[in-house]
Amino acid sequence: MLVHVDASVDIEPFKRELEPLLGTGRLRLLEQRVDCHWGGPGHLMATLGAAHQALASEHEFSHLVLLTGQDYPIRPTDEIRDSLARQAGKSFLSWSLGTGNELPDEQRQGNEHWHWNGSLGRLVQRHYKLPGRRRPIALPPQRLRHRLPSRKLPEGLTPAQGLAYWCLSREAIAYCLDYARRRPDIGNFLKRSLVADEFYFQMVLLSSELAPTLVNEDLRYLNWDGWHPHTLTMDDLGPMLASRKLFARKFDQHVDSAVLDALDRQAAATAGRRFSRSPRVSVAGTRAR
Repeated sequence: MLVHVDASVDIEPFKRELEPLLGTGRLRLLEQRVDCHWGGPGHLMATLGAAHQALASEHEFSHLVLLTGQDYPIRPTDEIRDSLARQAGKSFLSWSLGTGNELPDEQRQGNEHWHWNGSLGRLVQRHYKLPGRRRPIALPPQRLRHRLPSRKLPEGLTPAQGLAYWCLSREAIAYCLDYARRRPDIGNFLKRSLVADEFYFQMVLLSSELAPTLVNEDLRYLNWDGWHPHTLTMDDLGPMLASRKLFARKFDQHVDSAVLDALDRQAAATAGRRFSRSPRVSVAGTRAR
């Protein structure tokens, strides 16, 4: 397990909390930390850095799973391994090629498929993180954009968008890293895009020879509330366990820690052994929350 801690926060509390696992070699901190703010390129940079470190290690794996501190497994570890072993060579991520229309909030609720209207604004408009602002904004303002040449999507990419969190095969991970190395223009382009981690892996893999190995399924249980998944509580436990998903999103132990305890008990009962709770920090290249 690789853990990335946002470069903007103090890492020492994480080291103290994770020390028992760090000593076993079962968990490692990501060597290069990145400052991750909402919508900026840091998330993608941290993810690619974690993928590079995973491939460079001596650890053999068939799939790499990207989770955040608000994700949690809802199946026992052995069941997750068995499920992925039966899908050797397959990669799981959500995507939409663009529907050409907006989706009202009331239709979005309960829809497990990713929806994207196909607008390229987040990609081609230049976004900047300004001091005092939490989120990047598009510059220049709308009224001035006609005076500047517009950006075009780099050649060779299929426009697509999906959830930033996925489960990719080793082959898919290696391809995405090699693509980033061969196409530095893509990285430079995405530095000014908004939420680039919702585009990069979908666009690169759908434009590759690995496209037939992709499954439009992110393996996560999410209860959508309009355009955002709401925080899961004990009220969601039944539907969550009844789903075919391996993970769920989003949790907040300060809102409802009982649901996490219930998932641990369920996993222990299913596995027939004591289940050790996963550290509630980011895994494989995302920021700790």
